[in-house]
Amino acid sequence: MDKRQISVRVDDRVRLMSAVLAGTNYPDKSQERRKHGTHLHARGTRKAVAEHTHHPAVQAMQVLLDQSVPLASIYNYVLRLTWPGLRADDMPRWVPPKWNEQLKHFYEVTNLAKWWADEAENWKTAQRHLVEAFAKVDLYGFLDPFVGPIVETLVFMPNISYPSDQNIGFRIGGELVVIAPPPMAWGDSPPWPYKDDEALAYRAALDQYLRILMSSFMHEHEDLIKSLAEKPLPVDDKFALKHPTWQDQFLGLFSAALIHLFLEDSVSSLEAKSFMQHMQKVEGVTILPGIVSIFRRYLDEYKLGHYTNLADYLPNFPKQIRVARTIATL
Repeated sequence: MDKRQISVRVDDRVRLMSAVLAGTNYPDKSQERRKHGTHLHARGTRKAVAEHTHHPAVQAMQVLLDQSVPLASIYNYVLRLTWPGLRADDMPRWVPPKWNEQLKHFYEVTNLAKWWADEAENWKTAQRHLVEAFAKVDLYGFLDPFVGPIVETLVFMPNISYPSDQNIGFRIGGELVVIAPPPMAWGDSPPWPYKDDEALAYRAALDQYLRILMSSFMHEHEDLIKSLAEKPLPVDDKFALKHPTWQDQFLGLFSAALIHLFLEDSVSSLEAKSFMQHMQKVEGVTILPGIVSIFRRYLDEYKLGHYTNLADYLPNFPKQIRVARTIATL
């Protein structure tokens, strides 16, 4: 049986929302968080919309950013609109009145259609690089032992506009969507092409897909998770500060462990080692080697038929985490 392929595509609604984002203070705020070079297309988009920063669509976006509405919610909303009419049957309560009409007007007055046509080669290149990258691996097959058969379509969208400093993931309809910028370079240097760091695309995809799928798993097995959460996880203060709840900590550890396993099995031991070092030194996940050993053991025993799914194995997690703590101190 042929493996299922990740769907890599460019969506005009996503590009429109990114162009609106370019008109807000988001690009400058992202530089304050971490200095980084942006894609030539992103810089060009800021220039293309520079005369329209006071447009109602942009002002509404700014209000949402100031209110800390997640970008995942904003992009999820725009993908519910028709294209090019940008109509919707229903809207979340947080959506500003007539925002869809304002977005349509913004698209027209900024002549984004021409800008995207002029920049088509940049988008085609990004899409081609990712199609080639994901053709080399089997994410559906890798995820199956951990989250079961995935009924949704996994979608990955390149984003050479904004946001340039973060990945976005969400479920919409029958799809799990990840929107990701190209690999960030050092300092003011422009980002690398997607093809120059395919492992980063895999990491972005897995991290977002796993968090969505595992959140659903935890909801479906609420009693099991509640029982496991009675004992705190042995995480560093730095990691705990970023992930204050047991559920957040487990999601972070689970995602990191599976990314490491995937890189080790499907890319290279060097990539896996590099990721491990980053997570330990930068993210403060010093216990990660032990967590990896827990899920490696599960995967090996799953293949031998000792477990039918992850829920069968997780009752062993408290005992295994004690072993993981020991491994982390070696």
